[in-house]
Amino acid sequence: MKFTLLIKGNFWKKVYKQLQPWGEVILPGLSIIGLIVLVRSTGLLQSQEWLVFDQLLRMRPNEAIDPRVVIVGIDEEDINYVGSYPIPNQDIAKLLSILHTYKARVIGLDLFKDKASNSDRADFALALRENPNIIGVEVSFNQKPTFNVKPPPELPRERVGFADVIVDPDGKLRRSLMVGNTYTGKLKYSLPLRLAQLYLGEQGIVFHHGSRSYDPIGFGSSRLVPFLPNSGGYVGTNVNGFQILLNFRSAPEPFRILSLRDVLTKKIDPNWISDRIVIVGMTAPSVKDQLMTSAVKRTFYTKDLGFENPANQYQWIYGVEIHAHATSQIISNVLDRRPLLKVWSKFGEYLWILAWGLLGIILGLILKSPLKTLLSLGLASIGLVGVCYILLIVGWWVPLVPTLLALASAGLTTSFFDRDLRTLLEQRSLTLKRSFETIHNGPLQTLAVILRSLSEEDIETRNLRSQLEQLNRELRSIPDSLSQEMLSRNDSLYLEGNVVLDLQIPISELLYHIYDSTLQRNFPGFETIQSFIPPNFQPLEDCYLNADQKRGLYLFLQEALCNVGKHSQGATRLDVICLRSAREYSLQIIDNGSGIISKSNYQSGGRGTDQAQDLARKLRGKFRRFPHSPQGTVCELSWPIARTWRQRFLYPGNWKFFSAHTDVT
Repeated sequence: MKFTLLIKGNFWKKVYKQLQPWGEVILPGLSIIGLIVLVRSTGLLQSQEWLVFDQLLRMRPNEAIDPRVVIVGIDEEDINYVGSYPIPNQDIAKLLSILHTYKARVIGLDLFKDKASNSDRADFALALRENPNIIGVEVSFNQKPTFNVKPPPELPRERVGFADVIVDPDGKLRRSLMVGNTYTGKLKYSLPLRLAQLYLGEQGIVFHHGSRSYDPIGFGSSRLVPFLPNSGGYVGTNVNGFQILLNFRSAPEPFRILSLRDVLTKKIDPNWISDRIVIVGMTAPSVKDQLMTSAVKRTFYTKDLGFENPANQYQWIYGVEIHAHATSQIISNVLDRRPLLKVWSKFGEYLWILAWGLLGIILGLILKSPLKTLLSLGLASIGLVGVCYILLIVGWWVPLVPTLLALASAGLTTSFFDRDLRTLLEQRSLTLKRSFETIHNGPLQTLAVILRSLSEEDIETRNLRSQLEQLNRELRSIPDSLSQEMLSRNDSLYLEGNVVLDLQIPISELLYHIYDSTLQRNFPGFETIQSFIPPNFQPLEDCYLNADQKRGLYLFLQEALCNVGKHSQGATRLDVICLRSAREYSLQIIDNGSGIISKSNYQSGGRGTDQAQDLARKLRGKFRRFPHSPQGTVCELSWPIARTWRQRFLYPGNWKFFSAHTDVT
């Protein structure tokens, strides 16, 4: 039992160790997501979400005009036509009579007509009493009674709807109040709800509502979607009564609008009125019956000002137009199944934000390039906007601003932290690699010579002591050389004996330093070589290599020379040959001794062979080790030339040989 628990404990420890570095990268991204969720929950992103919501509503495809709703707008020319404002009661009475004659199904009178003592009211009062399809308006929800406006006294309570509207803190209209209680506790219905109730009732669709303002509202099997305090981008909104989000009809001209003078002079087609909802209201800018919105493409107000395609997203909209949108929204949902605007639960919204934030974290982790990360986050952001846009078209308002912030912020944060972590891990890997290279090309080479010498029975004590002293010096110089090399940021190469080579100097000079310092080491293979001719590395002068590739090339030369010194027996000649053709460079180290490789396995080797093969991969070249005839070994590294037009003309194709050989005199 204890053994099993120990295995499980070790397993989870290993898992923890494997995940710990990635946890350091992922945690900042998750923290950013959590911060964005917290900021959203406090309402700091509310205004931005409203603006984006309005913009997406404006971008929706155009809808057809709603033929069931007609507006009779009383504009400035109508006021001049009748000669006074307010519009005289006899003119309104004549208008109502004509609309009744043309068989309008429902008439909404968005005009305040609460004064019963006017001398010209008789015909108007008669029209209200004789036409049961007329709905009047009132203002009911001001705390001070003097600010409220009573309905026409000739209309019963069930034929009156309030005209009160609700605007958001930024002054724009996005909601419609359907039912509410006055400060005295009376239950009131809005003008759009009354118009829809009467219009749909003619088709046998029953209206459902309880005794409280916030009770569900339905028409037949359809239900209006209530607005809640935290619906969509709203946070802690004071919700009184039953409200809905306004799903404005997306069209430059969503409704037919007629002027008062055209109706009074009967210059209209009766079919435009027959069986329609007709809403009569003011469309004169001087009356100041306008509110602000940015959720529609164009309003009748901007059209009156001559703006066919208004660039300004802040537009004024007439009150009668607002009632038309709200009425059309209800009847279109009941009859056409046009979607009402709905929102997800808060849990669903935060899960949505988290999912996109995690996508940003994943992109930041799997894409190492900052440019690729930015590009992928940009594409993902475009996809997110597209998804939110499509969802809004079908009636769902989902969070875009906080989700976009979570995606971009978490992705960029993770990318930055991941880049730092990768840099740290690469630096650690580089440190280990440099440490092994320093030990391998220094002390281990000397140790190999000592071990080889110990196998010989006639080894002299003086030689052994000299080799051990050299090994001691090389071991002691390792810490200093490694620390200096790390501080040099890959710009220097440190050799034994505290020799420092600047990687920025010409390649030929550096290679010669490597060649010269290696041959001075106390290796038995060098003892039989008596004469040294300096090699010529000039063919590599125009070869562009980065610092890491230069380092690899120098270590390759050092390793190949050390192998001759350690393993070659009876070598009398050592050649270092540089070749340059029109297509590739080549560096060869050739000796005529025996003992380096066997004929059965030319490519076998240890760490030095691995280093050479790794360098060949980096240079996109190849490494070979093969026998030299009649005796000896060839160690060759070749790699392609970076082709340019200039190089093709200067080096048309023949090999050029540059060699150095060392002979016995």
